[in-house]
Amino acid sequence: MPDTKLQDSDELLHEIQQSQAQPTCSECGTYEPWGLSSWCPRCGYYPKLGKCVGHTDVEGQPLTQPSQPQNIWELIPAWGWVLGVGTIAVIGLSVAGRFYCEDPGQLCLWTITQATVGLIMFLIGHFTAYLNAVSRSVEFSILSIIMTPFKIWRPAIHRFPKGAWKIDLAVWGLTLVVGAFAIVGGFEFDSLFKDWGVKKSANVNLLASVVDQAKSADNEGGADNLEDALNDFAGGTEEEEAKAASAKAAAAKAAASAAVVPDKEKEPKTEPEPELQTVPMKEFDCLVVGYSALPNGTIDAVLLASSYNKHLVYAGYIRGSDLPEEIRLEWQKRLPQLKQKKPFVETSQVATWIKPRITLKVSSEGWTDTTHRLIKPQFDSVLQEISLD
Repeated sequence: MPDTKLQDSDELLHEIQQSQAQPTCSECGTYEPWGLSSWCPRCGYYPKLGKCVGHTDVEGQPLTQPSQPQNIWELIPAWGWVLGVGTIAVIGLSVAGRFYCEDPGQLCLWTITQATVGLIMFLIGHFTAYLNAVSRSVEFSILSIIMTPFKIWRPAIHRFPKGAWKIDLAVWGLTLVVGAFAIVGGFEFDSLFKDWGVKKSANVNLLASVVDQAKSADNEGGADNLEDALNDFAGGTEEEEAKAASAKAAAAKAAASAAVVPDKEKEPKTEPEPELQTVPMKEFDCLVVGYSALPNGTIDAVLLASSYNKHLVYAGYIRGSDLPEEIRLEWQKRLPQLKQKKPFVETSQVATWIKPRITLKVSSEGWTDTTHRLIKPQFDSVLQEISLD
């Protein structure tokens, strides 16, 4: 019987020695018992959490101090560096495109290409965020991509920085689109309407005058007076030249009489000359009724007609050199196809007459008092074509 008790005590002592031979904490390897605590009293290791809740030494002082950032650059996380550097690179690309492209065509192509690439990048990131939202909740549908675009980004933001590439892609794409129009700025919105053929129509007065002229049965205009035509293109008629010559003679006579004034007489005080005031330009809708061309086919001038007192009259001409290059080249091909024998309005000009089709808007100071023509008309824009067929 005593031998049995001795044997049991030996086994108990052996178990105690074995338990003391194993560390009580797998994290720091200490043999110190935990007592009633659920974590290691030495390193603060918590087995249920799988991490340390506090590193303390035997006296309760922290063993290691958390490292503090030495400068501001260490405060920026890795995802912040990726997002920031990528955004700066996109802005730099827009600035480079602005200064690299030399002509408007290249600038417009760069703008459209950059905006398209940016839109594709944003759509990829947006659709990926939608798939992530759908996989986590049943409240989203395919319409959520358009109807609730910010709501589908909530799951991706909650998991941030995990899956940060989706946000990076969307931000870079939006920056590309905004930079294409705000920085590069080579896209002309007016060119959309020009390419689609959407043009403004001429005003009612001009259209009504054209219709009345077309209905007139005895419209017998012609180019019989070559001398008047040459005078018109040279700067006026004979009466206007005679008036100008008489005005010059009167001015010369006045200057000669002023030159023989005695020196004893006091010179009158000269008053300051009034400042020249620019006459405001007005807009007029005109009809192209003819043109003249050089031997090589280049348009030298286009002859215009406009509505004056509700009647269609010859209104003057615009030099071919004053037309935009693209308009002049287009009309060199277009106008010969509209050729007709007689002028559409009564005039004595010499030109190649065309059918009443092309209308345009011009700027001028107004009508002359004697000849009833526009004063130095300047090209503004092409209006919608008309048809009397």
